[in-house]
Amino acid sequence: MDLILYNPLSKNNKSNVQTNKLVRQYKKNRTPFRLKSILKVDDITKYLEHKKEIDKVILLGGDGTINRFVNDIVNYNITQDIILKPNGSGNDFLRSLKLMEEKPQYIMESIYDTGFKTYFINGTGMGVDGFVGYLIDKNINKGIFGYFKATIKALLTYIPEPLTVTIDGETHHFEKAYLITMNNGRYFGGGMKIAPNGNINDEYLDVVVAHSANKLQLIFIFLTIYLGKHPKFKKYVFYKRGKHIKAEFTSPQITQADGENYYDITSIEAKSTNKPIHFKSFK
Repeated sequence: MDLILYNPLSKNNKSNVQTNKLVRQYKKNRTPFRLKSILKVDDITKYLEHKKEIDKVILLGGDGTINRFVNDIVNYNITQDIILKPNGSGNDFLRSLKLMEEKPQYIMESIYDTGFKTYFINGTGMGVDGFVGYLIDKNINKGIFGYFKATIKALLTYIPEPLTVTIDGETHHFEKAYLITMNNGRYFGGGMKIAPNGNINDEYLDVVVAHSANKLQLIFIFLTIYLGKHPKFKKYVFYKRGKHIKAEFTSPQITQADGENYYDITSIEAKSTNKPIHFKSFK
């Protein structure tokens, strides 16, 4: 039996259309299934343990839904197949997954100076990156145009500040940093290729820092991210891969992990949990 887990809040509260479409497909094919809202399952690991008849989990949603699932099962040795079907506003992790789904992926963790720890699968970041997530949450339009509009607004209003980044013991200082992202997947912001060398099948994170540029230069560089060409601007874009990253701004920031926002964070530590998980895309 298949378990269909959906998030009624995905894709600007319009996920029911896609959910009903999938349910009709299952009924037409007479395939046994159980439909559950991920918001109504208090403990997904306990639920799966008690439903031994479930051999496949269809996860219907975007990056936020996947993030919730990852945080719920990180300490559970899941044996069921996990199939992702897009139904969110970003779907950035799924973009990477379609390119490299033959091997398992790794769950990453981020630890904040507040003591809070969360897990992510696609990417985490702070500075403009977190500010964009904040603006998106307030925006009715959460599609690609919504991300574009929010990013331009964030770039124009954000005031850069000093940032210290330590990657596998090597420290780098930036006097005027706009953002830092630490990505497992290649994409963020609804299809922007922020980490063109990203590999979800290894335990490395791709670190990107935008720094030193003026606003006009920054907007131009931002436009090149869609094609993954921004690392060529070495004067303004720092790009390095590593397994253990610590980033610290001089004042509290908004951060994001798979698009989920956290506030008043000055420093973040990101690394692999060494926990593999094997997501596959819906065919």
